Amino acid sequence: MKKQKSEHALAIIKAGISAVPVVGGPIASLIGDYVPTATQQSIEGMIAYLVEYLERLRDRIDTVVISKDEFTDHFKSAYLCVVRTTRGEKIRAASAVIANALLKPGDPDKFSYSELDHLARAVDELSVGVIHVLGVVYDRALPAADQRQPEKSYRIDFHQIRVDLSYEPSLLLGLLEELRAKNLVHQWALPSVREPEYGNYPFELTPLGVRFVERLLRW
Repeated sequence: MKKQKSEHALAIIKAGISAVPVVGGPIASLIGDYVPTATQQSIEGMIAYLVEYLERLRDRIDTVVISKDEFTDHFKSAYLCVVRTTRGEKIRAASAVIANALLKPGDPDKFSYSELDHLARAVDELSVGVIHVLGVVYDRALPAADQRQPEKSYRIDFHQIRVDLSYEPSLLLGLLEELRAKNLVHQWALPSVREPEYGNYPFELTPLGVRFVERLLRW
């Protein structure tokens, strides 16, 4: 049987590392043992989440969509994310991408093709730290709102986001910048008088950020 490209690449990496005297052999062996196993575990995790979603959403699923190119695009994006990570939060979100793509047209939770395509790529590209920060922004910004409204942004300052987070301020600002690039968080104009360590820098949790958390990260 012909080797897949990923298996061939792994074999080349192992061969190169094995050439390093003393330490190369044991490290190459560990890589050969661990990486395929970890990937398989990630795929099994995705399957478990999909089973959970399909059981819960049974009456809302459109099986016809499986034969359409749009579903194939979303499935490939989600699957590639899963095989590149071992983190449960990303595997769950990628599985939610597939489940969302299976919803019937007109379902209130269903994303449009373009929106789901954008968010599926965000699941893959955003670091676990960024996803964690987005969850913190969501938890802090929404309870502070007087009234929950669709398509509304929710204001929060940097010092509120830092509460209970161990990230150094400049790193946290960098993580927020990743969210801003995907329009999950928006940064307002900087204040004329700035507090130390970015404390009063103003941010918003965008409507897209709310949907990302509610329909993919915590669905």
